[in-house]
Order: sequence, then C-alpha cells, then structure tokens
Amino acid sequence: MFSWGEVDFAADPRESADSGVRFTPATKPVVTRFSATDSTVAFTKSDGTSCFLQRLRDSDGKVTFGETKSVKCSHVVDSSCGDSSLLLLSKDGVVVSVDPRASAVPRSLQNFIHKRVLQVACGDHHCIVLTEDGKVLTWGSNARGQLGLTLPDSSVVDVQSPTPVAALSGAPLVQVTAGGSHSFALSVSGTVFGWGQNDVGQLGLGDTTDRATPVTVECLHLKKTVAVSCGERHTAVLTKGGVVFTFGGGGFGQLGHNSLLNELRPRVVAELWGAAVTQISCGSNHTMAFVGPTKKIYTFGRGEEGQLGPGVTTHCSVPLPVLLPHDDQNIQRIFAGGNQSFALCTLSQVGVFVFLCLCSYLGDVLQEPEKVVIALDLDTINFWLSKCQNAKSWRKIQKQIRDIFSSASSLNASFLDRSVDKHYRTSPRCSGLDIALVSAAFEKLATKDKVLTEVEIVVRHCLLPSLNQQPVGVEGLRVYYILVELLQALVRTNHGEQLSVAVTDAFLSLHPDRLEVLVGLWCRTPTFFRSAVKNFCNVAMKHLSPLDVEYKERNKSFMTAAEVLQKLHSVSVYRQVVDAEAWVTASTGELLKTFLLDLVKYPCVLPIECKLELWQYDLKIIKQGVQLHVYRDNVLQDAFSCLRTSSRALKAPLAVTFIGEEGFDDGGVSINFFHILAKKLQEAKPQIVEVNEHGVAWFSPNVAQLTDEFFLLGTLCGMALYNRCLMNIPFPLALFKKLLGLKPSLDDLMELSPTVAQSLIELLEYEEEVVEDLLLDFGGSEPDLDLLPNGQSIPVTKVNRQKYVDLHVDMVLNRSVEYQFKEFETGFLRGCPSPVWKMFLPDQLMTLLKGEEIFNWDDLRKNAIYQDCTSDDKVVKNFWAVFAEFSVEQKKDFLKFLTGTDRLPKVRSSTIKIRIKLSCYTDPEFYYPMAETCFWTLNLPNYSNIQILRQKLLDAVECCDVFGRM
Repeated sequence: MFSWGEVDFAADPRESADSGVRFTPATKPVVTRFSATDSTVAFTKSDGTSCFLQRLRDSDGKVTFGETKSVKCSHVVDSSCGDSSLLLLSKDGVVVSVDPRASAVPRSLQNFIHKRVLQVACGDHHCIVLTEDGKVLTWGSNARGQLGLTLPDSSVVDVQSPTPVAALSGAPLVQVTAGGSHSFALSVSGTVFGWGQNDVGQLGLGDTTDRATPVTVECLHLKKTVAVSCGERHTAVLTKGGVVFTFGGGGFGQLGHNSLLNELRPRVVAELWGAAVTQISCGSNHTMAFVGPTKKIYTFGRGEEGQLGPGVTTHCSVPLPVLLPHDDQNIQRIFAGGNQSFALCTLSQVGVFVFLCLCSYLGDVLQEPEKVVIALDLDTINFWLSKCQNAKSWRKIQKQIRDIFSSASSLNASFLDRSVDKHYRTSPRCSGLDIALVSAAFEKLATKDKVLTEVEIVVRHCLLPSLNQQPVGVEGLRVYYILVELLQALVRTNHGEQLSVAVTDAFLSLHPDRLEVLVGLWCRTPTFFRSAVKNFCNVAMKHLSPLDVEYKERNKSFMTAAEVLQKLHSVSVYRQVVDAEAWVTASTGELLKTFLLDLVKYPCVLPIECKLELWQYDLKIIKQGVQLHVYRDNVLQDAFSCLRTSSRALKAPLAVTFIGEEGFDDGGVSINFFHILAKKLQEAKPQIVEVNEHGVAWFSPNVAQLTDEFFLLGTLCGMALYNRCLMNIPFPLALFKKLLGLKPSLDDLMELSPTVAQSLIELLEYEEEVVEDLLLDFGGSEPDLDLLPNGQSIPVTKVNRQKYVDLHVDMVLNRSVEYQFKEFETGFLRGCPSPVWKMFLPDQLMTLLKGEEIFNWDDLRKNAIYQDCTSDDKVVKNFWAVFAEFSVEQKKDFLKFLTGTDRLPKVRSSTIKIRIKLSCYTDPEFYYPMAETCFWTLNLPNYSNIQILRQKLLDAVECCDVFGRM
C-alpha cells in the first residue's frame, strides 16, 4: 500500500526521505478500504476489522493524528467516515454507526433500515445508505438540503434516524456518495441525481441554488456515467468510456481545467481525454484519477499537505502523474479523502497482495454497477418454475418473489437492453428495456399458476401501494412495462381482475408530466403499445360485458379503464375500444344511452357510428327554431348583425330564410347558408382568417381593425356543428385539438407550415457542432414574441434544442394567436351549447364541421325517393346510368348543384335522401334539370333518350354557378 498526504503510516526503509510517498509492506491482514475527511481517517482490513484515527491540532497549529482505535464489529467490508459519523458495513449488509469524537462503541441501525445494505456514504455531517431493494435512506444535518428529504417542518435541520428519500423511490440506483454538504446517487443506466449545497455549482446544474430534493443532472444525460465521487465542494464523474467530468469549486485547481475558477456544469478534464480512466476519487480539495491500462495515477488540486504526490506541496490545476518509489508496482485501487491519498497495489518482489474479499466486490461495483441491485432475469424465473413444487425451495422462492416484486427499483433494473449499451441511452425516446425479453419472461411465468399467483399477490399488496406518483428520471417508469406484461400473463390464465383495476388506478395516479413521458415511450414501441392497448381494452370489456348501469363499482372500474385508454390514445392512432356490434346490442335502452353519454370524456372509447347516434340522441329538441333572415348577397354582414342583436339562446335548431327567395328550411337551406358563409369568411376584409400558400386557414394576426369577429366566427362554426351543417373553412387539425384541450405538436405545425416544421425536424437531427454554427437563439421577431424571456441572449445548443422546437411550435400554434383562439372558443361554445361534441376525436370533429370528401355514392341511389315516377321508369334509369359514368369531381359538382355544397355532414351522410321529381314537358329537350336545394329535390324533365339527358345534366352541373331555386 502507498499513502501520501497528512497521514503518516509506518514507512518502508527503502522509501526516499524526500519522496513524500510512504510504503506499507504487505502483511496479513491487509488494508482493503479507506475513507477520510479533514478530521478522521478510517480503514478496513481483509479480516473484517475496522480502525480509525482522529486528526488533532496542537496549540501551535501543527497537525497530528491520534492513536488508532479499533471498532468491535466483525466482517466489515466497507466503511465511510465524516466529521461526526463513521459507518461500517458488514458482509451481511448490516450497518453500524460510530461517533469517532466520543468512543469506538458501534450502534446498530438495522431497526431503522430493515433491509440488507449495499453501500454507505458520509458527508461532513450527514449519512446515506443504499439498500438491496434500491432505497436510499439519509440522516444527519439537513442545513443545505443534503438529506434530500421533503420535511413537513422546514425549520428542522437535523434528522436523527435513517429516513427514506421519497423522491428517489423506484429509481434503480447502484451508487450513493456524499460530499461536504451535497449528495449524489447514480442509476443503473447512468442517470445522475444530485441534491444539497450548490453554492459553487457542485451539483452541476448550471446555477448556484441549493436543492432540497434530488434532481437530474441533465448535462450528464447519455454520457454512460459509471461512478461519481464528491469532494468537500466539488464533484468528479467517470463514464464507461473512461472520460472524466468535474464541476463545482475550483479554487485549488481540483477540477483539473488549468484554472482556479468554479464550474457550474460538468466539464471534461481535457488532459485526461483519451487516457481510458477506470477509477476516480475526490479528497476534500484534490482529485485522483487512475488509468487502468497504464496503471498510472494522476492527481490535481490542493497540494499543501503533500496529497498530490512526492515533491508536490503547491496547488496544481492540471492532472500530473504520481511518481511512486517503486517501478514494479501494480496499482489495483485508489482512495482520496481529506488531505490524504492511498493506493492499494501488488509488488512482484513481495508476492500476491491479498485483498480479494473487498477489491473484487468493489471492482464489480465500478465496472458493472447494475449487478448491485436485486433484479429479475430469465435464470431466476427458470429457477422458480423448476423448483416451485419443492416445499423447502418454495419458501426461498416466495422470499425472492417478495423481494423483487415488492420493489419498483428492482423491477426498474430488470431486463435491460445491453446490446451496444443501449440501456445507457435511456431517455423520453428510449426506455432502455429489452421489450422482447420482458415479454418472453412473463410468457414463461404464466406457465406456472402457483408462481404467477404469488407474484400477483405481492404486486397487489406490496408494490402498487408503494409506487411513486412522480418518479425522478425515465428509469423509474420501467415498472409500468412490467405491470402491462404481468396483466397480459394473468389475462391468458383468466386471473387478475382485481389487479387490473389496481394497475389502472396506479397508472392514472402518475403525475401528468410523468404519464405523458410514459405514454410517449410506449408509443415509440408499436408492438408493445398494441399489447398495452389490448390489455387495457380487455380490462374495459371485462367490466362492460356484464354491465349493469346501477352497479356503480363495475361502472367505476370500466370508466377507470376507459380513462387509461384515453391517455394512451392521446399519442396514438387507435380509435375505439367498444365495437359496433356490442353497441348495437346495448343501445336499445335509454338508461344505457344516458350512461354512455358519460363517455364524452373518453373520445377513444366508442366507434364513430356510436358517437353519431349519441350525438343525434342528444340533439333531439322540440323547441321553436332560431330564425335567421339574410340576403344571399350580404350573407356575412347579415349573419353578424343578427348574432350581435339577438339575445336568444342558441339551443333551439336553426332555420334560415334567404330574403326574396321562396323555400322552407328543411336542412338544405341551412347547409347552403353555411357553405356561402365559409367562402365569405375567407374573403372578408379586414381578414379574420388567412389562407396560406398551402391552402390552410389560420387566424389573422391583425386584431387592431377587428372587434368581435373572432367570437362571431366561433359562434357560426359552433352553430354549424350543432345544426349538423358544414363550415368548410380549411382549418388545420391543430384547431380541433385545441378545442378539445389537446396540445398541438410538431406534426400539426407541418400541416400549417411545412417549411418551418421541416427546418425544426432537421435541427433535432443535426450534430452538436452544426447546431452551434446555426447561431440560433430563443428570441422572436418582437420582444413580446420571444420564446423565453430575454431570449436573444440564450443560444440554442444540442442540450436545449428540443425545448427550442417545443417552444417554437407553442409560439406558432398557441401564444401568437392566444387572443384570437380564446375569442373563437368562447363563441364556439355559445354556438354549440351541447358538451357532447367533446366525445369526438380531433379528426372526427374536423370531419363533422368540414364534411366528408369521400362519399358512398351507392348510398345516394339506395336512399333516393321518387315523386311522380318510380325507380323503374326509363328516364330514372337513364339518370342513374349517366351518374355512374361521372367522375368523382363531376359527382361532387352534382351534389353541389343539388344541395348547395360538395360536402355532406358526417352525421347525415349515411341517411341523406335526395328526391327525384319527374317534370313532364311537351318539348323536354328545351329544359334543363332544376334543383330545389331546400328539399334536395332534382326536377328531372322527361328526356326521350340518354344522350339528351347526359348533355343537359352536364350543362346544368358544370356551367351553372347559380343553381335553380324554386
């Protein structure tokens, strides 16, 4: 063992007097673990004994160390000391605490911890332990938030007993570490969490604000972090690729950046780039790095006490190699603490340096930290299945099932995708799980009812009540993949009805932000997403099939499952859960219809046919209609004037009269009225809506010359929907999403502005260097349109570019038209007073308002009725033969000729009935077909042959902009 700095161990006579490095030859038992602060040094030996010594300062200020004290605690494998505590960890996972200032009497903490402990860490005045099920417990001083606890009394600055850090519940952690007054935790997939003191940026968050609860260090995202070490006020991080990042206080050069400045964000130690560092360790104000391939140690930072190596007593701000007094050393492990440095080694002359017990264990922790937390794998499941019939083995299996399936942390650490380290890429775009492996595991699990039932019991009674509603980091959401696969396994074996309700409740209990991330993750794996939808569909159907509208509990369960499906649908293309056949069977009861109207909150649940029937059921009104009298040539101004002066509620059906024209509004006049309105609104001056070069309409940004026009536009659109008519203004899907309370996305911007949207997509795909070269910032064309306050001073980087894209989409589709849309929405709700329209999906609502472009023309003939003729008359047969020859565009022109619009309301499309009335003339070839748009009636002269009929009908349809009125 080599040591240098303040501690003075017995030195080898061969050591140079001025080298500053002391060598302790190999004797049994050997030292295997060191921990040190400015006041205490503790070390553990290979026989499991532990010792410590205190740092003393005499009246002259000279520093010495007191006598070595042994602690009576057997089989110690790890230790960590602070100024006020020394924690010792036994090989059985038991933790004892010693107050080095008072005595060497250990105090067991297992009454507070209960679980086997894997790691211990001490700051100056606080302690942290990590248990085998992934829980983090802290106690001690919380003056700077270093305990990470949400305390009911903010004045409490000391916690006497180990207390779980609720914010880290469920996170699959593999390391905890502590600095002076700050703390860190590391997850199985390299996510770094920090909390506590941050006055010099030691949390790496880009600011100097303390954090009272754990937060993710975003700058280390996707860096494959495998180790974190803390100094008094600085932090070092090591990645799997051997790259070292440092941040925090740099006043002694302990960050290694050739500077004495503080760093608020993680920064690569450039001098170590490419050196393949395998270990790091921080003292109070110095840092050590060990390069495994070359067996070299580098140090930097404070050096006054010789802690940087031989001959160095000044501060050093760049990594320098430590020159050890022997050339044949074989360094195995480094430790830094306080003002000391240590290196455990083997020497070829001395023989094998025995420290297999702990060094092997610690090597595993560093190189493969994911093996620390108890996790589920196929080998474990195979053992359960093969041994579950043996009574003795079954007791062991039950304990393993309880340990694993009661812990969200353990499940979140299971079934990682290790192909090319993919689980280190965990993010809102990647779960880090091997989904196929998860599915295969639960398929196996389902082959043994005994095992599956035990799993279900543990999950229902232990796991679900313990789930964190706002897990920190994406890794905390992996457990929901496990739950979906478990539900599927239970459904296959006709089990899990109670569990299914509990799982849906747990799903909906997630914080909305976390739920959005989870559903987004699922959507990126279509196979799993379909499986999830199918499972929750099965849950819903299970409660709907025997539905009794008076059975409140079953109805509640169905509604809960429906709400889950709605959340899933928010990012999917799925359209229905209940099939049309089930609806037809159920729809005969008025009471059930009333119950199903409650499903308007869950637009994805019912198919469109059911929604249309419910919509018509809700619009059954017997009140006197609202009358509108307008001139055809002045329809927009007249409509606005009527709405401004009318105080009547718009719940009654609309009846439109064109002044100077005969006709009763049986639906046709209203459809024609809204068809004309749609055109006039797009031509209005000043502009209310603008149609861009892509043919898409959006709200005009010019509000200075307008008063209530956006409100009236919304009112007319709402009235059109309420009266089952059309307002064919080419609004994008984003408008209908906004009406339904959904958030527009980048895809919606693609519809409105393809060029802008494509540039944003490319920005997300650029390499980091290219992003910086673009010189983008968060500013806007005007100060009030900045994406962020003072946005021109905030550059766009690879780290924040997703935020830039999200804010840009929000600006175009939300903030820039906030006033216009609010007015439109208020008017829309006035024009369509029934809330049932909210059961439609955005694309369905758009179709209801704008009409269908694709029409089933066979229905037109099938539903036609005849006056003064029959379907067997020759002229009628000739008409349908000519109509069948028409192109789609010609058929639309005929529809416009007959009804006033080339689109039909979805709610009427399958039941529309045109009337064909035979007009008998002496010389029919002198007459054209005429349309009674009020009644959708075609007056068809008694043409003598099909050629004349074809020509006259084409002339009437194609050449007549003003159709016949009667």
